[in-house]
Amino acid sequence: MKPNTLLVSTKFAPPRLSSQAVMRQELMGRLFDARQKKLIVITGGAGFGKTTLMAQWRMELIKDKARVSWLSLTPEDSSRTTFCIGLIGTLQKAGLVLENDLWLLSDAGESGWHQAMCAAVINALDQDGTEQYLMVDDFHHASDPDIVMLVQALVDAAPENLHIVLASRVAPTLLLGRLRAMGELCEIDGSELSFAFRESFSFLKNHLDASIDLDSAHSIHDLTKGWAIGLQLVSIAMKAKPGKQPQPGRQLLNSANLSAYLSEDVISDLPDGLIQFMQKISILRRFNSSLATHLTESERAPELIAVIEARNLFLLPVDMEDRYQWYRLHPMFAEFLIKRLDNSSVDVARLHLRAAQWFADEGLFTEAVRHAVLSGEFHTVVEILERAIPTLTNLNHLGVFMRWIQRVPTELLSQHPRLLLMGAWSAVMVGHLDTAREWQSILAKSQATEYQALQTKLLQAMIFEMDEDVENALVHMEEIGDAPLGHAFFECFRLGLTVGSLAVLGHYAQARSRFNTLADHLVLNNTSEVALINRSVIGVVALYEGNVLESERICSDILCEAETQHGRRSLSASSTAALLSEIWYELDRIDDARETLANRLDMLHFSAPEYMYCAARSFTRLQYLQEGVRCSLDYAAKKEAHFRTQGLSHGVALMLAEQVNLVLKTGDWRHGDSLQALLDDLAQKPVASPSCHSLIGAAAALSRARLALAKHKPEEALSAIETAHEIATRLNRGVSVVKADILKAVVLDRLGDDGASRSSLMTALASGYRLGLVRTFLDEGDLLHRLLTDLDCHAVEALAQYQQQLLARLKFTMVATDKPSLPLTGPHDDTEPLTKREQEILALLEQSMSNKHIALALNISVQTVKWNLKNMFIKLGVSSRYEAIIVARKRG
Repeated sequence: MKPNTLLVSTKFAPPRLSSQAVMRQELMGRLFDARQKKLIVITGGAGFGKTTLMAQWRMELIKDKARVSWLSLTPEDSSRTTFCIGLIGTLQKAGLVLENDLWLLSDAGESGWHQAMCAAVINALDQDGTEQYLMVDDFHHASDPDIVMLVQALVDAAPENLHIVLASRVAPTLLLGRLRAMGELCEIDGSELSFAFRESFSFLKNHLDASIDLDSAHSIHDLTKGWAIGLQLVSIAMKAKPGKQPQPGRQLLNSANLSAYLSEDVISDLPDGLIQFMQKISILRRFNSSLATHLTESERAPELIAVIEARNLFLLPVDMEDRYQWYRLHPMFAEFLIKRLDNSSVDVARLHLRAAQWFADEGLFTEAVRHAVLSGEFHTVVEILERAIPTLTNLNHLGVFMRWIQRVPTELLSQHPRLLLMGAWSAVMVGHLDTAREWQSILAKSQATEYQALQTKLLQAMIFEMDEDVENALVHMEEIGDAPLGHAFFECFRLGLTVGSLAVLGHYAQARSRFNTLADHLVLNNTSEVALINRSVIGVVALYEGNVLESERICSDILCEAETQHGRRSLSASSTAALLSEIWYELDRIDDARETLANRLDMLHFSAPEYMYCAARSFTRLQYLQEGVRCSLDYAAKKEAHFRTQGLSHGVALMLAEQVNLVLKTGDWRHGDSLQALLDDLAQKPVASPSCHSLIGAAAALSRARLALAKHKPEEALSAIETAHEIATRLNRGVSVVKADILKAVVLDRLGDDGASRSSLMTALASGYRLGLVRTFLDEGDLLHRLLTDLDCHAVEALAQYQQQLLARLKFTMVATDKPSLPLTGPHDDTEPLTKREQEILALLEQSMSNKHIALALNISVQTVKWNLKNMFIKLGVSSRYEAIIVARKRG
């Protein structure tokens, strides 16, 4: 089930144009002249013909082979999430290749989400190349400032083949000054939308009487001021009462008077049966003859729909491919009818219930749930939700499912353990742990089946895992034992929770044994998102152990499968990408690490803690390499605050440690003192999990050692290193052990113990070679360079080669992480050749492209462009784009 299937599909379909519609020749000419502009804004009051004008232009554009996307908004689209789902859906419907789950960017709440979504859309457009027109009708419903921010980003970054058309009752709050100055904006307002007399005359001849005289036409035109809906209302009234002139008065534009006018001059002479039929179907946002028949219990429904259409009673046929011919009533007319229905003796709740039943039978669960809730029959809501469970094949849909369940009263929900269980799992997967705990406590008291009882215990283990309490998670897993759980979904989590918890404790052999025991065909041969996420746990085992090469092999395969099966922004792909970002960073594959995180950071709000930590650590370090200390510190501080709100103490500790390391690079050990105080205080606080407490202590100790070293207190540093080393050894954290050995070598050197220093560094080097570590050494920079240079490794050829490789990279890294203000006087003789990516960027530099355009041209992020430029400048010995081009040309 794609996310856009959760929406009413008529959002993507414009109204079908009537053969009697008046062609707006002058406005069409203006639109034709504006067809290459970035933005076209059509504003005007309700009923001024904005939708019809856009639909007419759409037909002309399609004839010219342009690709047109259509999105109709409603009041429910005021949230950015619903808007983004609709936006992605209509672009996909028009043939643009976008990930199904791109909309989750908006749901995560990360700052900069709109830029990430904009980049994905722009990249897809750039690859497509076709002239693309995005038409958004009733844009005034997009009241969320975040929606305006996204549209602004799309307009600002729009390539030449994207043209955005907005129709709104009010002027959108976009920044349009620059577009006006550049001639990239076309604006059509209400005064231009009003029919000129010749258009009103043509309209009346088509809709009222081909022989209407000029005086009558002028009278009606003056009365309506060219308001299209007013013209239509007058035409309907005059056709309903031949020979009688309507007397709507000048107050027609007032909504209250419009209601009176509709009552007196439009429906007063209609048959009671037809009025009652229209009032009943007015509760539907869309309808067809089958639905109308079921709702009204009238076999005459098809006939009555035909009568409504023939009388032009605000019936809008929906132009879409479907086995049904769908219609919708004009919203103004529908609201008028709903008010009449509410004041009648009709059982409106029963109507909603019948609508819910029809939609549910058709598998249209979103509309089914809406009407079931409006009916007040929550037993039906529950029944529909339980029918919807098998359609939840994608983890990203669980958030929608959870919000549906939240509408059901708790007392009723407690009587349906299966539904409550899936709701609780949905809450866990989208990070709503308080909701999950509440529902889990209800489940524990409910009359559940044997399977449901085991599944509830598994849920409790999952909650413990998300709370960083692996010891209690394992206790629950041991209580479950090997008992069948009744579904592959739960078997996959049994695997992930058991193996992951053992890995945190450092029991790697036992973790691998349990993986091999539990990963039967239900998991290994399963390509569902749940299976892929839990299969990646064996990569976590290797990563904790420090074996980054094995972890890279495992996670790369899973990421490829996740992207192929579920899309780049699926939870399975994003979670695995978080692991790979840390792996590739460690392997010094910086571009790969950055690109694997691009447009995915927001998704990791929905992940287990370790996935979030991997992404946060990696991105913090990547920011330092590319943007410098300030940007990196800002990001680390933001993630620290985020982990605090989630109650993840280990995550807070990791981000504080990153900040201490960063400020020490600037020599600001006083700031380091204040950060370390927070970290030490955190390490003293009790937490439920002994392993979590130890990991926080290790992070604090290693950070304390760095600070003491910066303050020239080697004895204090050595004591802290011993603490960190003991914890890392006890939990078998390979990378942490190597880091402690490296720092120990540096401290012992400061203390004058050369022999012990060399021994510690040799131990670190041997472990690093075995595990495949690179950045663990490179990130120490100046601290390590001299010691590693003086170390004699000739007795072991492999170690000697590894040492030389690290030294070569260290030299490059020390230059690359210099302050940008330092001048580069010329190319070095031993400069590495430009990579293929750098050569591609250099070629585009010669075309005077901006970083943004280079990123779009190469389908990479702007940050990746900046990183490559920095490396190019270092290799070429230059400090500007122009100098890079000149030097590259000289070198051929």
